[in-house]
Amino acid sequence: MKRKEIINLIGRASEGLFETVTDLLLLATYLSLTHMTVRNTYQAFRAGEEAHRMLNEINYQTLKKVSYNMITKGLLKRISKEGREEIAITKFGRERIEAVIPRYRVNRPWDGHLYLISYDIPTQNNDARNLLREYIRKTGGALLQESLWMNPYNPTRILSDFVTQHDIPGSILISKLGKDGTIGEEKLTDLIRRVYQLDDLAVRYESFLNAYKKRGKQSAYPLESAMSYLPILKDDPQLPFPLEPEDFPAARAYQRYLQLTSR
Repeated sequence: MKRKEIINLIGRASEGLFETVTDLLLLATYLSLTHMTVRNTYQAFRAGEEAHRMLNEINYQTLKKVSYNMITKGLLKRISKEGREEIAITKFGRERIEAVIPRYRVNRPWDGHLYLISYDIPTQNNDARNLLREYIRKTGGALLQESLWMNPYNPTRILSDFVTQHDIPGSILISKLGKDGTIGEEKLTDLIRRVYQLDDLAVRYESFLNAYKKRGKQSAYPLESAMSYLPILKDDPQLPFPLEPEDFPAARAYQRYLQLTSR
């Protein structure tokens, strides 16, 4: 991968995923410690060298200091095993990086319905409205039009809890729509494809698959492939499988990602 491509890749992946050098190094170490045997502090540092290769304009000594600081900050720890020192990621370190990494959901239970969410919140409570919008989006919602959202997963309970917890004023209405229902003249399958931007996602997944099509495990860098794949997964609403288009490449991309990050 060329230097310019690496810099662009870092820029894309860093949006909402990896905001600090520590997070990048922790991701590299997390991947390495998950799939490889790391036996001492030096090897733990070596596990983060891929991040250094990709962040090559950062001062090497600064990067080295950050990597060792992960131990002092409790992200990594030294342990003694069978008379030798090994490095392990701590619960805190694992929780930190797992909070950043989006997960591919293999199981997606679905009740066969789509749900429409509408709300009427007073204009003076704009912060509450924005908070609610962001939560609806995070739970799988897609905006149909102003103040009207669609979600394939039943949002009734979690929205009720969220509204109560954050004391959001106004009214929220949730209505149920069968999978064969219609909204206007547009077919439901076409509507889902459009509002969730599934065609764009398919192109991105296919680009990832093509980029790593011929790379074997020895030539593929786990961090590089993770930084290529995870931003796509972050934007994937992970709809119930019956609602995904035929031959949608998400599952194939996930399997390829597992191959590239396992050693």
